[in-house]
Amino acid sequence: MTKKIARRFLVSLFSLLVISVLSFALMQLAPGGPMAMYAENPKITYADRMRIAQQLGLDKPAHVRYVIWLKNTVRGDLGLSYATGRPVAREITDRLPATLKLMAASFLISISIAIPIGIYSATHRYSLFDNVVTFFSFLGISMPAFWFGLLMLYVFSIWLGVLPGGGQSTPWFDPLAFKPMVRPFAVLWEHLKYMIMPAVVLGLMNTAKWSRYMRSSMLEVISQNYIRTARAKGVPERRVIYRHALRNAMTPIVTIMGLDLPSFFAGAVVTETIFAWPGIGRLFITSVGNRDYQVLMGIVIITAVLVLLGNFLADILYTVLDPRVKYES
Repeated sequence: MTKKIARRFLVSLFSLLVISVLSFALMQLAPGGPMAMYAENPKITYADRMRIAQQLGLDKPAHVRYVIWLKNTVRGDLGLSYATGRPVAREITDRLPATLKLMAASFLISISIAIPIGIYSATHRYSLFDNVVTFFSFLGISMPAFWFGLLMLYVFSIWLGVLPGGGQSTPWFDPLAFKPMVRPFAVLWEHLKYMIMPAVVLGLMNTAKWSRYMRSSMLEVISQNYIRTARAKGVPERRVIYRHALRNAMTPIVTIMGLDLPSFFAGAVVTETIFAWPGIGRLFITSVGNRDYQVLMGIVIITAVLVLLGNFLADILYTVLDPRVKYES
């Protein structure tokens, strides 16, 4: 296990290096740049632009700037934002809790819906429930996140008026205005009512797909000989499904969850923009518009670390779900 962890760690470091090189190169090839906002201002002269470029370090060649950025990143310094002048690490850490909270809520929604639905569809194959779930699963897979988000906004915020349309909390909300007995519930509802729609939109993106994978994996497992043997011995059906079949059926699902971790962040970019959620996804869109490459590189690296960490944890969970999986040669 130690050799496996060390080997995966080295592979992850190499992957991060490749991702950083490609991301930095693509940003340099993109039209415009951090100096584009100054070029459109007639009050800023050419000499002023050259002085600003020198202060930002943009007067150096691209490969020199990448080496400088890499050295600073290894030391934990992601640089300064071109747009705000604040440290990139501060810009990201201010938005990271909101995104992680949204991703955790949507992940729990996906698991709590997809796994039971997939199991029930597999054990009741071709029933009315299975056919209905299949229809809505394909509908959910093909539904764009931005369209579903706008539909949720129209129905629950504009038409019914039961949920706020955007943001994370009400600016004038005062917990002290409530009695001590109901204050915790008021604070909880204040945060939940803003999170419901973006979490549902982001969570249902993967619920439909995961339920299909769960159904397919469970159908493959329950047709194995050891499942038929357990039933022949008189083991209760519930125990056969949830103790013997589910554990082996979850192995490929864990792989899919680890690989789909980037989709939560990719979906968060669209979802946070629609619902004005103050997270990294919205910061990413704002930074693209401002050509703030320093912030973009920081977000890319942090996202890559989360993706590689998710895949690594998925590999480690294999030994928990299936003892037959061995990492040592």
